[in-house]
Amino acid sequence: MKRLLLPLIAGLLVVGCQGKQSKDPAEEPFYIGLQMGVTYKMFLHEKQLIDGGIRYKFRTRVEYSSDTPTRINDWRIADCLKSTIDDYLVPALSRSGVEKGMPFLIRAVCGDMG
Repeated sequence: MKRLLLPLIAGLLVVGCQGKQSKDPAEEPFYIGLQMGVTYKMFLHEKQLIDGGIRYKFRTRVEYSSDTPTRINDWRIADCLKSTIDDYLVPALSRSGVEKGMPFLIRAVCGDMG
């Protein structure tokens, strides 16, 4: 009985500890939204450093809860010093649907600088 119980307990501990490990921050969505009844999650797909850490070239990925396929967006440029994305000033709070998620995006790209 002890021979069977010890490997079982050890196996449960390993499985339990694996669930407690932190996830890769790149795989955490930086924004979750709702558009016309469909939930979507936005992820930072790729990020490349430009100009010594002041600017980044990046792409985002959008995953939908419906049958809509995942979309990877075109490359964009974030200037962390000016708080702009493609030379468009990112507000601290979104004012309209066009700006929805933009404050979260600049923080995801620039970190504490944005």
